[in-house]
Order: sequence, then C-alpha cells, then structure tokens
Amino acid sequence: MVAVFLVVLFVTGSIPVTLLVVFAVALVDLFLLALVQFWGLTMNSIVTVILVIGLGLAVDYSAHIAHTYLIVEAPNTMSIPEKRYFKAAVAISSMGSSVFHGGFSTFLAVLVLSGARSYIFIVWFRMFFGIIIFGMANGFILLPIILSFIGPTPNPEQKILER
Repeated sequence: MVAVFLVVLFVTGSIPVTLLVVFAVALVDLFLLALVQFWGLTMNSIVTVILVIGLGLAVDYSAHIAHTYLIVEAPNTMSIPEKRYFKAAVAISSMGSSVFHGGFSTFLAVLVLSGARSYIFIVWFRMFFGIIIFGMANGFILLPIILSFIGPTPNPEQKILER
C-alpha cells in the first residue's frame, strides 16, 4: 500500500486524491479476501500472488479516473459542489470507456479459464473475476461519488500562485 501511495502521489500530485485511490484499492483487496472466504479457497502462495497482482490492477481502474478528475477544468461560474460534480462526471465520460475496455479485455482474457479443472486455473479465474468486478465498481461508482462530495477543487488564484 505504501508503494501504491507513492506511485499514485507521483502521478496525481494531490494527497487527498491519492488517499482516496489508496482507499479504493484497499477496499478491493478487502473484498478479495472476503471472496476467498466465500468461495472456500485456502490462503496459499497462489492466492497471495494474485492478491498482490490485484493491487496493481485495482490501481489502474481508480487512478485514471482520479487523474482525469484532477485535470478537468470546471467553469468558474459554478459553486464548489457543482464543480465537484462536473469534474467527476467529465472524468467518467472522458476516461470511463478506456478503463471499461481495459477491464473487459482482461475479463475476456481470463474467461477461458472458467471451465478449467485445475486448482490453479480455478483460483486464477475466480480471483481475477473479483479483481475486475470490485476494481471497476470502485473506480466507476465509489470513487467518482466520493470525489463529487469531497474532491479537491483548487481555485484559480491557487493555480496562478503554483505556476
């Protein structure tokens, strides 16, 4: 999680948004642990490796939406809540299709494992299914909703001072 925090902080340059992305990624891992218990899988090296891979994939689903939220310029005539909502909506509409296609192509890639009889392939499919569903849900639903309520909206004076 420290590595996720540092990498996302480097990409976004915003501590509040980075913390929200780390929260979304941590929830994906928590949901995956619950999925391991639900499906009766045992904690072994295969599950552990896939949990670590899941961290990296979950970052992808949330970080793109968060980064796009930060670079979207809201009109100055809007109130702060309107700016947050506008920025979240534009982030989903401009980056959402790319993130969706990435998740869907990953799902198609592991779909061939769904009929496998080998324990490794069964675990791989089930865990990746959870990574994709939970990662996309947090990236498309949870994160934009949180950003629309508490996302940062720097005012124009701050941007002038930063340049």
